[in-house]
Amino acid sequence: MSTVPDTAVPQDDTTRYLCAAAHVDFRYADAAIREFVVEPTRPVPPSPGFQPANVLVEAIASRTRRKYRDGALAVLAGLFIWLAWGTWLLYGWLIVGVAAAIPSMLVAAGKSGTGTGTKLATAARTRKAGGVIAVIVGILLIGSLASGALQGAFGSSSRDRYYYDDVYPYEPPAQLWPYALIPLVLIGVVLILDRLFVWNVLRTRFGYGTRNRPPAGPTDAEEQLLAVSPRRFLGNLDRYRTPAPQTAGGAPLIVHRGYNPFVGAGLHREPWSMALPLEKLSQDTKPDGSPFDELTTISLYDRVREAMSALQASNALSPDQRLRSLKIIDAVYASASELIDHLPDSTTDLYLSHVDFPPNSTLPATEVAALRRQPREWARYYLCFQVETWDRDLVMSSFLHAAVDETTLYLEWTPCVLPPVREEYRAVDKLNSNIAVPLGQALLRWVKLPASILGRTVHTLGLIRPLRREREIINPDAYGTLRTLREMAAANEVPNYFQLVDIERYEKIMHSRLIPAISRILRDSGYSPATFERQAEMVVNNDVTIEHNFGAFNVGGKVSGDMSGATVRAGAEK
Repeated sequence: MSTVPDTAVPQDDTTRYLCAAAHVDFRYADAAIREFVVEPTRPVPPSPGFQPANVLVEAIASRTRRKYRDGALAVLAGLFIWLAWGTWLLYGWLIVGVAAAIPSMLVAAGKSGTGTGTKLATAARTRKAGGVIAVIVGILLIGSLASGALQGAFGSSSRDRYYYDDVYPYEPPAQLWPYALIPLVLIGVVLILDRLFVWNVLRTRFGYGTRNRPPAGPTDAEEQLLAVSPRRFLGNLDRYRTPAPQTAGGAPLIVHRGYNPFVGAGLHREPWSMALPLEKLSQDTKPDGSPFDELTTISLYDRVREAMSALQASNALSPDQRLRSLKIIDAVYASASELIDHLPDSTTDLYLSHVDFPPNSTLPATEVAALRRQPREWARYYLCFQVETWDRDLVMSSFLHAAVDETTLYLEWTPCVLPPVREEYRAVDKLNSNIAVPLGQALLRWVKLPASILGRTVHTLGLIRPLRREREIINPDAYGTLRTLREMAAANEVPNYFQLVDIERYEKIMHSRLIPAISRILRDSGYSPATFERQAEMVVNNDVTIEHNFGAFNVGGKVSGDMSGATVRAGAEK
């Protein structure tokens, strides 16, 4: 088991929130396991700003705890139903429980319809309410039929059915419903113990008071739950503890599946591209008499990097001097499906050495240089500029791709924003120290158990399995990443006005360096920058006002909406 050394730094807020999310939201925990743990060939995506191994350990422990809890509740609920069948105790509990669950179901339906229009939200609420009513009617109907059948089988007739004859009397069964109170009470005990355990974990390990303390070793803190967790889950955790090896002159390789190649960067924000004819200047030399520079794709990338790196010396342009920590990263993005399609190619070994292993985490310098000069249809080199702001809670990333020949310059600029962690996951900072809170939550869950017992039973029996593998068929989804743990926990919108204007600030600052740099590169290479500057002016002046954020961020699909005129697009999960 791993331990944390005495020199460990205090745990960062993002890791705290994501670890807490694994215990607060079972959907997040299961999605994290499904995405990163069960597929041994899925690559480890870049995860700046938090510790993915810690989050995955908590997700596994949370799922294990929930399966044992829900299994116990399913058994106790089945015993209660058997003992209380046909009595007022059973029907009363069912009706009260489902009725108590209706408000929360309607709220959940309203959230699922948010941002999709009033009609869709209303339809979602109607479906939820209809489902609840159908459950109540079905339970009452089945109970009535069963009760009638029992009365028909054991009811009185001209001859007493409880006696075969005078010698062998058959006594009527004793009333069992009082014994049904025992499993009913035990259900409450299980729920209370579970809520107290989660409440204690959230407060003592991930609460606000723990932010200045070194984190406990996750495998030590969850040792008991991990001991009864599936071995196949734990076997893949080591990949997330070991940093990816770096090669001199190489670049990280990100293999993705789905629409969005920029895994970890969040959502696209107003990307643009342009193809420009290169027009020679009338002069034969630079103004100082020196010969013009040669314009190549490599030289353009190098000159842009040099110009943008000047922002790292800025003192006043950004709040808290965040630009001084500007990251300039070389990266290659490849499609998993196309990578598998090109396995017969000799160069594919640089990306995927064997189908039984994940894609390589880095590419050698020779392949990176080749992609700079000549991109592949399924693999592209990008120069990335990344700023982590608001204590790493808001991340701005911009990706530049370029291509140059003797007559044309092609430029592609894709800014992305990773919104803050969802508010419900940050609520761990506001946990009440009053023990009555988890007790009240347990009581409410006890009352609403009839509405959730079917889902709990399915959860107990359900398994998270690797993708199905057919003989001689390779599933490309096993080799590509869709989203990072941080993206799974991202909010749908930026909740803070200052954060919104900071997105505008960094985007405009990037443009203020990029566009003059390319103009100088063209001029120093003997080409007129006039056409580029005209098109760039249209891009920059496309939106000069700051508008309210109406929730354009949506990780569920391709969406357009107002976020200072931005167009936000994200691929739907496959």
